[in-house]
This record gives sequence, structure tokens and C-alpha cells, in this order.
Amino acid sequence: MMKRLEKVFLALCAVAAVQAISVADAYASPARSLMQELDTDKDGLISLKEAVRHTGLLRNFGLIDDNEDGKLSEAELAKSKLTPGNEKLTASE
Repeated sequence: MMKRLEKVFLALCAVAAVQAISVADAYASPARSLMQELDTDKDGLISLKEAVRHTGLLRNFGLIDDNEDGKLSEAELAKSKLTPGNEKLTASE
């Protein structure tokens, strides 16, 4: 009887963990989502070569790249209204 309860409890914990991860992914910032999707070399930056896979980002790459280093950081993506998904930002943000 106890082993069955333990199995049920573990199954419920696993379901809860999967749901928590799904919810977290759904509310991830557009900047973080783009970084996860496009940063193929995992250096924490999106190069022009990596941005080619996302036409919306590529279109405004130069305007988002504040320090003009040819790469986009998550901070640059997060603060720019031109980052796809950030359109809701106001001028004061």
C-alpha cells in the first residue's frame, strides 16, 4: 500500500514540475526567448550570422545593437522596443 502511494506522489510531483516549466517558458521575456532560440554557439550573444534565421530581428539588428559591436546581448534585446515581442514597451521603459 505504501509503495503505491509513493508512486502516485512521485507521479504527481513530476506532473507539477512539467507544468511549472511550461508556465515559466510561456512567460519568458522576448529577449530571453530570442537568445535561447538564436544563440547557437551559446556565447550569450546573437551575432549577425545567428540573427539571419529571424527576419524580424535581422531587420532592426543595427538599431538594437547599442554598442555597435556587431552582436546583440540579452540586455540590448530587452531594452529595445524594436526587438520582436517588445512592441508593448513604452518610451519610458
